[in-house]
Amino acid sequence: MTEEPAGSKKRTDPTSQLARGELVHAEVKPLDLSGIPSVITGIAAWAVAFVVLLIFRGRLEDDGLDWWLWVTVAGFGLGLIGLWYCRRRWAAIKAGTRPETED
Repeated sequence: MTEEPAGSKKRTDPTSQLARGELVHAEVKPLDLSGIPSVITGIAAWAVAFVVLLIFRGRLEDDGLDWWLWVTVAGFGLGLIGLWYCRRRWAAIKAGTRPETED
């Protein structure tokens, strides 16, 4: 066994304790493996942002910021693509043709 040099202190930070085997990681699965609820929330947020910006469209045009409307449309559209991807991925996981931890 090695002895610690005189005057040195044993590190007590969690990383050092984990490296020495004093702490053990619990096996915890993610709450949402499919990602579908998160993507739907994002799509809804983009839709709400579009409606809010649509209300202020005249002011946005006056300030030269009417392109913000197109940002929300792009976010909504990309969210739909993400939803398609997540549903396809989740179906493959359920069918057993794709591992849960691949990506």
